Amino acid sequence: MRGVVQSFRAQAEAQASELLRAIDLAEALIVSTIERECEALRAGRLLAANALRLRLRDAAKLYLDVARAARASIWTMEQLLPGTQNRLEQCRQAFAALLKVELAVLAAERAAVQTEMRLSAIERTHRSPKVIPLSRARRRRIAARKAG
Repeated sequence: MRGVVQSFRAQAEAQASELLRAIDLAEALIVSTIERECEALRAGRLLAANALRLRLRDAAKLYLDVARAARASIWTMEQLLPGTQNRLEQCRQAFAALLKVELAVLAAERAAVQTEMRLSAIERTHRSPKVIPLSRARRRRIAARKAG
């Protein structure tokens, strides 16, 4: 019986550790996706930026799912790995601060692209017609009419 309990405890500790690693990986995925989208926007690769926007949504969903799972099993994790709740809270606060900065940068990049697109659209609609230079013969005819 003692071996079964120890086996269960070892398995539960491994699952708790894996859940904590999953949170770390989800956070890293979110940050790297934001950085890659910013790079794509700066480079003018709008299709890639849109694809990364979708990937960011998926990464956020993954993070929320893993965080919910951790919250649901926090009591058990705390019993197996004391200090887990404090560690999770500290990590969550640090991630929230980092995410705030990263999302502000991303919002600025997206706004810059939108402004650039609006300005180029305005420029296309208000572009003056091309001036075609007059030929030498046409200039002479105009000058002759004025003189005549």
